[in-house]
Amino acid sequence: MKHSNRVSTVIRNTNETKINIKVNLDGKGINSISTGLPFFDHMLEQLSKHSLIDLELECIGDLKVDAHHTIEDCGWALGNAIKEALGDKRGIKRYSFNYLPMDECLTRCCIDISGRPWLIWNVFLPNVLIKNIETEIFREFFQAFSQSGGFTLHIENLYGTNTHHIIESCFKALAISLRNAINFDLDNLDNIPSTKGTLLGNS
Repeated sequence: MKHSNRVSTVIRNTNETKINIKVNLDGKGINSISTGLPFFDHMLEQLSKHSLIDLELECIGDLKVDAHHTIEDCGWALGNAIKEALGDKRGIKRYSFNYLPMDECLTRCCIDISGRPWLIWNVFLPNVLIKNIETEIFREFFQAFSQSGGFTLHIENLYGTNTHHIIESCFKALAISLRNAINFDLDNLDNIPSTKGTLLGNS
């Protein structure tokens, strides 16, 4: 069967953030990202580059308060955009995992494009702040991403000492697992990979 283009656009406006996102799941990892937080932009660039998902993202957030709303709401919007682009998920591989080394640290990411959101986050971040961002908020990004996308997502940092490396390895590990899970299974293109016959998470 012929699969439609897997693209979507999401606009998410609240009193705290105004977000515009466009994704192309069958892209080349081309991206244009602006959140007002250069370190976070860099993490999203890594996610796009290594997943091969083309990503346009602009967020105007209440950074005068802190980085919390910007980072969490981008997770909500990005997960929703990917879910919309996946459609009924027919023909995808669905499952994937990888171990991502980055210098002294090693991170494992396992994902199920199941329609059932769940996050396991076993990541200890040594530094409380990185580039004036409270590092605890990165868990909230992955939580929002898994919830809005309908992904079962397990991320564990097995070891590491550099906070930048640990956070970046989490984004890169997600990117590789996401890339493999949303790829088409050439032996199962006409089927939804579930005995339920659906991966929409409502049954």
